[in-house]
Amino acid sequence: MERLNSKIYRGLVYHERFHPTPHRFSYPATFFAFDPEELQTLAKQFLLFSHNRFGPISFSDADYLDGEADSIATQLEKYLPTLQTGERNLIVTCPRFMGIAFNPVNFHLRLKDHSLSSAVAEVNNTFRDRHLYPLLEFENTAPEKWHARCPKQFHVSPFNNMEGEYHFNFSISSDRLKLGVDLHREGQCIMQTALEGAAHPINNANLWKFFLLHPADTALNSFPRILWQAAVLTYRKRMQIYSRPFPNHSNTILRNEDRVRPPKV
Repeated sequence: MERLNSKIYRGLVYHERFHPTPHRFSYPATFFAFDPEELQTLAKQFLLFSHNRFGPISFSDADYLDGEADSIATQLEKYLPTLQTGERNLIVTCPRFMGIAFNPVNFHLRLKDHSLSSAVAEVNNTFRDRHLYPLLEFENTAPEKWHARCPKQFHVSPFNNMEGEYHFNFSISSDRLKLGVDLHREGQCIMQTALEGAAHPINNANLWKFFLLHPADTALNSFPRILWQAAVLTYRKRMQIYSRPFPNHSNTILRNEDRVRPPKV
């Protein structure tokens, strides 16, 4: 069997607020990194996995980026430079489990070997809005580590306003992945988040292990955990709540009742 770029990762998701009210939590996490060129191959090789159709573990192109039926590669052409010889895309996400998924953030990484040249951070909120942050300039801060910044442009948590700058800190190696997103405001780190894990090959044994033992790490528990932490911050820690402003950035895809995406500017 041909060696696959796509992998399963087992690790944790981490979240810590420093200001104005300290709050920290972490949960076990199982997530995947898919090479979009391998999705059809995975669907043919593994009974549990499906591409663009229902299955026990499934991946749909329309769940990502613009939410269109176009392939991931076609959609990425709007946000990243043209794919060069030797480069590949890698999508870090949790696939659907029995048709259910909620991903607060997905990462579309552009790699050559394990070197990162660009990326798109795809952020989803609980209002069903989505925002795309193209990251076109990375600083290679250390071996296998990359850093990028961009202004906050999208309402995610009701406990943060729209002010601040995101710092993206990515660590990528052949056997481990850590993708961190920190919120900074006025020179102070307000919040740190990270998704990290150790790589495992995608094969029948590991897919069955995920299906039977770890589904609650992904699709089934993401949204309930968000609601639980929001309740703790609201009722126990009495944090200020900021209402959702109308999304008006050109890289924001609106929720269904807002009907259309704002035109590009």
